[in-house]
Amino acid sequence: MKIRDFFSSLKTKTVDYVKNHKKISLIMGGGILIIIISVLVFGGNNENASTPTQVATLTTGNFSKTIDVVGNVKAVPSATLSWGTSGLVGEIYYNVGDTVKEGDVIAKLADTSVAASILEAQTDLLEAQYELDRVMNSDADFQAAAQALEDAEYDYRAKEDARDYWNFNGTNQNTLDEARAAYHNADTVVWNLQNDYDSLSSDDPAKESTNEELQEAILARDKALRKLNYLLGHTYDHSVETDYIEFEMAKATLQEARITYERYLDNSEEISAAQARVQALENTVNSSSIIAPFDGVLTNILFNQGESVTSGVSAVQLDDLSNLVIDIYVSEVDINDISIGQNVNITFDAIPNKQYLGKVTNLSQSGDDSSGIVEFQVSITVSNPDEEIKTGFTALASIVIQEVENTVLVPNTAIQSLNGGNIVMVIGEDGTATPIPVEVEASGDSFSILKGNPLAEGDQVMIEIDLTSISQITSGFGGMMMGGQDRQQLQQIP
Repeated sequence: MKIRDFFSSLKTKTVDYVKNHKKISLIMGGGILIIIISVLVFGGNNENASTPTQVATLTTGNFSKTIDVVGNVKAVPSATLSWGTSGLVGEIYYNVGDTVKEGDVIAKLADTSVAASILEAQTDLLEAQYELDRVMNSDADFQAAAQALEDAEYDYRAKEDARDYWNFNGTNQNTLDEARAAYHNADTVVWNLQNDYDSLSSDDPAKESTNEELQEAILARDKALRKLNYLLGHTYDHSVETDYIEFEMAKATLQEARITYERYLDNSEEISAAQARVQALENTVNSSSIIAPFDGVLTNILFNQGESVTSGVSAVQLDDLSNLVIDIYVSEVDINDISIGQNVNITFDAIPNKQYLGKVTNLSQSGDDSSGIVEFQVSITVSNPDEEIKTGFTALASIVIQEVENTVLVPNTAIQSLNGGNIVMVIGEDGTATPIPVEVEASGDSFSILKGNPLAEGDQVMIEIDLTSISQITSGFGGMMMGGQDRQQLQQIP
């Protein structure tokens, strides 16, 4: 039975029922009113219904939900290069649109117009580079230091053996060193007092007291010498003292040789100093040139050959057009739906009928409160840039925050609100309409997907149905509906 015929028949039966069952007509009133409204809404005999009904057949497809934000394109890295000194523009080696490599000289000032210090730095740079190469690559100094260290170690061992020969008693060397130091200190005191005494005249009153001090110092020195002789088991004579002195000299020579050897073994400090000198001279020389700091494309040249320029004046704009980024600002309501790696569909007003792809590559973790609205910066990298995209272009970025493949797509106009819930009117094989309670999982601009998949591909549903009046009536009469099965289904709506 078709829908129109069904409701027409149902209305006639309802009128007859009320006439024969007047006692319960009030109870059934809600259902009668609903039926009458349903007839008006779904067709009935009202040829001038305000809300027409349509039938749509559900299909499956890919569902995506996006956040759409407008931003501007920029290149990363991007730099405006400036002149480092004053002069007249000499050679220009590239044009706008040319690709340059890191280190390429884009333009330079005429040598006749730059300061003399820059020309001097060019000569000094050659010498500094030569010295750096020598420090880094020459092995002669290292080998010489290694040989000097070996000779010093050999001589040290020989002098040590000669010193130890006089230690007949095998006394601990530290004890001998202390005794020897005490003897030499006492001998120094004697030497100084002897000089003081000799400098005084015979009638000087201080001569006698100085002599007394001298004699006491001699006694102390002799006592220290006797102790040293005792510890050695041999007289500390000229031969012994010579061997001790030669040992101390060999020890000092060995220490110096080791320091020199280690400096050449790890000459990083010397290399760093040479590199710093080269860098400083290069900076001075390069101040008269514009040099590319990275690979990119010249998007603007701001001077002409022969033009006079000054230090700090902008020279060229250099952009890496292979890495284009769109910075957008997203409200605090949407920021938690966005994560790094999400796909982005990108369109440009300046490039009609063409879509580009991108990825979310950066998210700020702190918001910026602008005019009472908290926004977060999101960076999107264009995955497939081409020469049509220019820096500064306005872009519409659609960030895909949810994507479901091969799912049933339900038109948003088929989902109706009723008693605080949602229903979809499904057309059966006999043409009757059955309300099915549904819960929306996600909605897009035109379609939604439902939780639990209550509908299937091929189902026919009604769209553009105004159920406002039905909702008001059912709320007043306890939600009684059109029949046993339909009533049970609608009562499931929360």
